[in-house]
Amino acid sequence: MPKKCKCKKEEGGGDIPEWVVTFGDMMSLLLCFFILLAAFSELKKEDEYQRVITAVQEAFGYSGGVGVMPTDDPPMRSMVELLENVAAQMSKESKVSQAKDRGISGKQTKVTRVHDGLMFTIGGSLTFEPGSTELKSDAKDELLKIANLVRGRNNKIGVRGHAARKILPKDSPYRDLMDLSYYRAKAIAEFLITEGGLRPERLILDARGDTEPVAVRRYSDEGQSENRRVEVIMLEVMMNELHADPNGTSEALSREG
Repeated sequence: MPKKCKCKKEEGGGDIPEWVVTFGDMMSLLLCFFILLAAFSELKKEDEYQRVITAVQEAFGYSGGVGVMPTDDPPMRSMVELLENVAAQMSKESKVSQAKDRGISGKQTKVTRVHDGLMFTIGGSLTFEPGSTELKSDAKDELLKIANLVRGRNNKIGVRGHAARKILPKDSPYRDLMDLSYYRAKAIAEFLITEGGLRPERLILDARGDTEPVAVRRYSDEGQSENRRVEVIMLEVMMNELHADPNGTSEALSREG
């Protein structure tokens, strides 16, 4: 026989069984669940659904929000997919202005986006020995992981070289620090092409010299190791915005898997 809740009796009523309270809570939760299902059914656009998924991930500590999920494998693919979604969304936006006055350039003025948009550094920085452009063994392993991550995608890849603030010796094969940083980026790009299987037209080489040091006010070779680096960056800009054959249908572009 169910227990009786010691509740105050009201006129014309009796004691309330304890299971009624639990049943009421369960029905309230079930009602909330059906409300969420009805709300999700109204998400007709892919970008709106993606925002809901991102909010749920943050709420449960996937990234940001109330915490970070303890994992050794960061959600890099989610970041890459996010970049692709942003680029796809921007490609839908009109880039042609509709001016009322005809003006010098005519009624329709084409606007060209020259910046690369959002950037996501993949794999951190790859460092070098002083005055050298030779890849370290651990850098090669990291580059192979990067190649596997971005292979088959349509984003352009930036390879940005840096150098530490130091006077090059007279017998150096490089003219200056800008030249040194370029050949460091070139060494990374060549490895991604020959060993990683990426197409050359996907890579954009960029030399920064010693203009963007990470470790400031350090003068020893060991202290400036972070400045002798190359960054591999996933760009927002897509191949179909810059290349005549973005899908690699020609024989020359079919090397990448």
